[in-house]
Amino acid sequence: MEMVEADAAAAASAWPGSSRRSHLLQFLLHASNRLDLRPIVKYSALSFFDGRFLPALPRKMGFYGARSGWAIRSWLIEPLRDSNLELFVLVAVWIASKIHEMRPLSVKSLKALSDRIIADQHFTCRDFADAELVFMEVKPLG
Repeated sequence: MEMVEADAAAAASAWPGSSRRSHLLQFLLHASNRLDLRPIVKYSALSFFDGRFLPALPRKMGFYGARSGWAIRSWLIEPLRDSNLELFVLVAVWIASKIHEMRPLSVKSLKALSDRIIADQHFTCRDFADAELVFMEVKPLG
């Protein structure tokens, strides 16, 4: 039993892999530049996504088995695609803008950007709202 838990912990610690993580962080910086975000918004989004969401995601997807608590079921994370992770990057930016901006980014502006920079899939405004809920369920802020 301990060997299984150790294997699961090792697999999750290596997740999402250095090249995938690097791609996602470059995507966040690219999106931040396209949106002309203030540094506090950019770094908050980076902290939310890379510091909170990514490390907590494997646990909520069931990589740790029954001891992990409840798992989240959503088409946005099962199966997990790069385009969905890129959506979560934009959701982190959206949340950060809501916290730090007097006039936060609109979901329409994020959707328009996602249509231009996420190649594999087009998301609706409703998908952004659903992704925000999943993001907050994976790792609540606060």
